[in-house]
Amino acid sequence: LLPLIFTGMFLSTVNAEPQRTNFTVENKFPLWEQFEIGAGYTGIGMDDDSFIAQDRGRAYGYVRYGILDNLAVQLDIPYENVDLPAGGSESGLGDLDVEFQLRTYEDIFGYPYFIPHVSFTIPTGDEDKGLGVDGVAVKFGLSYGSTINDWIDWVLDASYVVIPDQNDQIELANSYVWNISDVFGLVTEVFYSDSIEDSDDSEVIITGGITYEWTESIQMDLSVGGGLTGPVDVYGQGSVSYTF
Repeated sequence: LLPLIFTGMFLSTVNAEPQRTNFTVENKFPLWEQFEIGAGYTGIGMDDDSFIAQDRGRAYGYVRYGILDNLAVQLDIPYENVDLPAGGSESGLGDLDVEFQLRTYEDIFGYPYFIPHVSFTIPTGDEDKGLGVDGVAVKFGLSYGSTINDWIDWVLDASYVVIPDQNDQIELANSYVWNISDVFGLVTEVFYSDSIEDSDDSEVIITGGITYEWTESIQMDLSVGGGLTGPVDVYGQGSVSYTF
C-alpha cells in the first residue's frame, strides 16, 4: 500500500506538457480541466517546378483542453497567406481544425502507449482563394510511441485523410526527441503523404529542431527542414505554448 500511496502523490504533482512534435501525436496531455494555449507560424517554400501555390505561410493560435487526464480536445485557428503561381497573393482566415486525442493504453512507466486521434476541419477558409477546402475534411490517426534507453522518445503515427472532392490520403510520420536535459531536447521528424493528384509525386519532408521549456508552464519549439520528394522545397515551424 505504501508504494501505491507514494506513486499517487508523485503523479498528482506532475505538470502537463505540450506536444513537442509537429507531425505525430506525442504522449503529452493537459491534466483534467487544464488549458493549454499557444501560437506559432509555419512557412512552406514550394519547388519552382510545382504547379500549385509557390509559397505558403500559416500563422495560428490554438487552445487545448483536458476533458479527462487521457482525453484532450484542441482547436486550431489559422491565418493563411498564399502566393499564387500566376502572381499575386491571397490571405485570410483558413479552415478551423478541431482534434480529439485519446490515450487508450499506457504502460506503468509511461511507455509504450497508443493514442488514437481524429480531427475535423470547419470550412471557414475561402476555397476560391486557396485558403481552405469546400467541405469538412476528416483525419483518422493512430500514434504508437515508446522510449529508447530512457532518453530518446520516439513516435510512429499513421493517418487516413478524407478530403471532399479530392483523393483520400495516407500520411505516415516518425518523430524522435533526444532529451539532452529535463528542459532541452533535439527533435527529428520524417513525414510522408500521398499525392492528391495522380500525376504528382508523393511528399516526403524531413525536419530537425529543438524544444525548450522556459518554465514549467512555457515551452518553445523550433524546427526547419525540406522536402526530399514532392512539391515542398523548404519547411519551417516555430511555436510557443503556455499551460495553466
